[in-house]
Amino acid sequence: MLEEQEYWNEMCQGNSSAFEKLYSYFAQDLFRYGYRISSNHELVQDTIQDLFLHLWNKRTDLGTVHSPRFYLYRSLRNKLVRSFESDRFVFSTDGDLSEQLFPAEKDIESSWISDEHNHIQLTLLHEALLKLPVRQQEVIQLRYYHDFSTEEIGRMMNINQQSVRNLQNRAMQQLRSELPFFTASLLSIFFSYGF
Repeated sequence: MLEEQEYWNEMCQGNSSAFEKLYSYFAQDLFRYGYRISSNHELVQDTIQDLFLHLWNKRTDLGTVHSPRFYLYRSLRNKLVRSFESDRFVFSTDGDLSEQLFPAEKDIESSWISDEHNHIQLTLLHEALLKLPVRQQEVIQLRYYHDFSTEEIGRMMNINQQSVRNLQNRAMQQLRSELPFFTASLLSIFFSYGF
């Protein structure tokens, strides 16, 4: 958190090296989040590039930003929603794309996932997640993959904290009713391996 704030402050002062570090620091997660909002990968890539170009061009006018991470996620979400390209959230298992973008990440092999029983559980979880309403899917991803707080998710989605909790609770109830083995920790495993 301190590192991202330092990069942000230095970028605002015109430090191009800090700007590059800021991009490197967030790019991978922003791509992942964007690909789940829109199935048009080219649109997501262009939108992220536009977002960072806008940051650099307007760096002296940005003012105080207390959470660069939140600012970038919300800006990306707003730009993609405005494009109205997609009306659904996508929990993707597109391994080929991920390997092209982040090859080192796919080198990770887990004995937990290679176990057939556990792999079946993750597959069933993936199918259950796809059945959730769009906004519930987004809340689950922002909470368990990107680790945003209830308050941050509410601000990002333009809803109050109680609505975020309601969406999350309904999603968890549906997942528990469909999957007798479901636990919240299974969501963390699901997202940590990019299943």
